[in-house]
Amino acid sequence: MPVINRVPYQNLILTGYMGVGKTAVGRAIANQLEIEFYDLENEIQLREGMSAENIRSLLGETRLRTVEAELIHELSLVRQSVIAISGPALIEPQNAERLRATGPILCLTAALNEVLRRLHVSQGARFHTPDARAVILGRLKREMTVLQLNYPQLDTTGLSIETVTQRAIDFWMAQAET
Repeated sequence: MPVINRVPYQNLILTGYMGVGKTAVGRAIANQLEIEFYDLENEIQLREGMSAENIRSLLGETRLRTVEAELIHELSLVRQSVIAISGPALIEPQNAERLRATGPILCLTAALNEVLRRLHVSQGARFHTPDARAVILGRLKREMTVLQLNYPQLDTTGLSIETVTQRAIDFWMAQAET
């Protein structure tokens, strides 16, 4: 694939489970390279007026997967962008094929204790209530299924956003050259 203005024509798809830095790294890459960043979770919120978690609990898993598939179809039409996708969205083969056709998929990971620390910091007091913690940990368990898909992985444990950003860019550029 050609590199246009320092950026591959293809997209970079970031996946992984919650707490690994998909959104922060995706935004950092987009800012550094002056390109678009799309986060599936944010796109769901914009389109549906509620979070993916609320759709799942109020309307069901089937509705959430339908919304994800529709948005992934739309995102598969953009190029030279960074797209953050939750792990479970890629379990559906059609979603994975669509995104893989637009560019490489990189799975961000982190050690469980690091993920729990990050969630504790980001969720604040919510993480201390048993019900909220159970919901968060249930979501984390669902999202960890992405590891079964065997995408190239980048462990973010103990790394700065800047380091992870540069490694992800290097991965993207290397994939563009093949």
